[in-house]
Amino acid sequence: MTSNPFQNIELRVRNRRFESWEEFQREAPEYSIALEVLDDVPGHRGHYVNFDHHAGVVREATMSAAMQAYIAVRQGHLMQRWLQRRRPVPVYVWNADQDVCLAVFVLEYHHLLERAEGMPTLRWIVQYNNKLDVCGGLYPVNLNDIVNNHFTWVFEPYRQQRIHGKVQGDEALVGTTIRLVCDRLLALLNGEAGIAPITARPDILYQSPYNYVIADEKGDPLSRLVLASAGYTNLISLICRRPSGRYTYSIIRGSPYDEDIFDIPKLIEAFQAAEDYPNEKIWGGSNLAAGSDSVLGSSLHWTQIREIADRVVGEAHRRTSTPPLAYEAHFDHAPMVLLAVSPETEMQLRPLLAQCGARIHSVNSCQQAKTALALNPDIDAVFTSLRFSDGCFADLARLTGAGGRAVAPAIVCLDRLDAGCADLLELGAFTVLAPPYTLEQMQWALGECMQARPQAQAAG
Repeated sequence: MTSNPFQNIELRVRNRRFESWEEFQREAPEYSIALEVLDDVPGHRGHYVNFDHHAGVVREATMSAAMQAYIAVRQGHLMQRWLQRRRPVPVYVWNADQDVCLAVFVLEYHHLLERAEGMPTLRWIVQYNNKLDVCGGLYPVNLNDIVNNHFTWVFEPYRQQRIHGKVQGDEALVGTTIRLVCDRLLALLNGEAGIAPITARPDILYQSPYNYVIADEKGDPLSRLVLASAGYTNLISLICRRPSGRYTYSIIRGSPYDEDIFDIPKLIEAFQAAEDYPNEKIWGGSNLAAGSDSVLGSSLHWTQIREIADRVVGEAHRRTSTPPLAYEAHFDHAPMVLLAVSPETEMQLRPLLAQCGARIHSVNSCQQAKTALALNPDIDAVFTSLRFSDGCFADLARLTGAGGRAVAPAIVCLDRLDAGCADLLELGAFTVLAPPYTLEQMQWALGECMQARPQAQAAG
């Protein structure tokens, strides 16, 4: 790959985004184009253009960056005009997603669109991408269609890059990915495209009674189409866990008319406030799609995200008198629960666990809990304090029985959730809970614990 593998544009990959129009105009030369690299409203100012649909927009009413570039080239003859003043035209990018790759292709191969007949296949793929991107990728499609129409094959280089996550110093990889996608777009237009099957298998980490799910995409951008085809509409997506131990998330609201309940601005405000660096902008986005910073990442484990989201969305349900979806707990027997918590916490938990039909045994110390677990191998879950005078929750989480199997999942009960919860999970906590406790929360926790125990026994 040469230093500039394009003729009409000069691809400039930034190691960080421009923070404002003022910075873009100050640092970039005249006749420059920004593609999803400027954290400000889209449009043009003088001889500078920003093709974007994230900051300061109504997402569902704003075209994707590639569609904006398509109209600018096809109808506005942008490249034809600017190439008379500057050649090549500087094009700034920061990542290599489908929208950016398509926009780069449109700008580089502008002559295909400036002809009277245009290019029907290119028009089709830009329009198809526009529908997907405006919806944050959570758009209902026939999965066989996007395989057979070569969409997945065209963007396979980006899928491979995204699985590994974005890291500092990956500017060369971003540039290479964009060039590879452009080569595949040329093959598509020449009738030489291949087929790439969908292999994405996202995991549903949590299905909320408030009509959203948390899913692990495992880095695969096609996971959202798989989820959309399964009927999911509101999504908090764990994209990847970074080498630093931090996380990258996206939040997608599938319907613009669900803003009273799944309020993305309120969610990102709550997530931002819970971060370890609350004064560093980690969360941002638009009314339909948002997420955590792709480089710094979030400090919040998905269980913390779940607790915060259920609180925010649950409050919206109560405020609008919208009943939550019934959580269907599948218990094949009455749950047996060990409470190793403070009297105050026990008073909050006991009535909710009783409504779940749980048989409850209480202890006052770590040693008493160990004894109870040794005598009662049928205990399904342990609700435990963080610390005792004679030990801590990790002493219970690490307990094993016959065959070295874990005795029972340990649910740690805290006064409040903070960024340190991820460390507790690393130390063996099954999940972490904090007030206000709810019946749905207890049903979910018991259901997950009871599902986990047979799996652990089978593995042993």
